[in-house]
Amino acid sequence: MAKVLVETIGAIVDGRPIGSKIEIDERSAKYLEKIGYVRILAQEVTGEKGSSAPKKPATKKRNTSTK
Repeated sequence: MAKVLVETIGAIVDGRPIGSKIEIDERSAKYLEKIGYVRILAQEVTGEKGSSAPKKPATKKRNTSTK
């Protein structure tokens, strides 16, 4: 599930005091907001991953020992 940034406003949530900002899953955030315990600050905290760097071409191993 997606993580959401929330601020606790009406209760201690996950051991965090009132007024703290925590990251919880979206389903829990919606429920806790409905009963007045938290306020949702930002939807979808985790963004998409960036593309990886281009791979370097493979190089041949050089065998320096003589037979």
